[in-house]
Amino acid sequence: MVYDVSKLTDFHYSALKEISNIGIGNAATSLATMLGSEVKVMTPDLKVARIEEVAEFSGGADKLVSGVLMKLSGCVKGYMVMLLPPESAKLICNTITKEQDSDIKNPMNESLISEVGHILGSTYMTAFSDFLKIDVFASAPFHTYDMIGAIMDNILIQMSQEVEHAIILDTLFTLKGNDMHGKLLTLFDPISLELILEQVNALFR
Repeated sequence: MVYDVSKLTDFHYSALKEISNIGIGNAATSLATMLGSEVKVMTPDLKVARIEEVAEFSGGADKLVSGVLMKLSGCVKGYMVMLLPPESAKLICNTITKEQDSDIKNPMNESLISEVGHILGSTYMTAFSDFLKIDVFASAPFHTYDMIGAIMDNILIQMSQEVEHAIILDTLFTLKGNDMHGKLLTLFDPISLELILEQVNALFR
């Protein structure tokens, strides 16, 4: 059965959101451990969007972001992407380095942001994998500072255009009383997305 993602039911959205809540909660705990500071997280808003809508939902194709990309392998194929506005990336770097005005394009700070992205992404995908009982592995992170449109175009090239939809988690973390917005995107090829939705049906029905 090939699912028409544009016609996902409320049941599918509720199930994916429940899985995402567990994953993002675990990710926030891991992030707090890394930063040595309490991290609060609001329930993420989940959308399933066509790939051409991702930039619009993420702030616009021309919006500059600090992005961390991880390739997914195992039972499913695709990418996980963390997108941070510059001010959120700077907050993370300031917290770790104790600086007042971190340069997020400094190689050391890019490495810090990559590590944060990897912790969030890999922890989230571990929860996703455990819940759905499918093996999913996240690669080492790759950091980029670019416009959202350029980042998405690069991913589509890497995936040979074999992706039509993205699952978007719009998340708000609070770190030391400051709001840190971020988006986690998961992009799966059609076969992988079909497997995920089959597992959702099997577990929740």
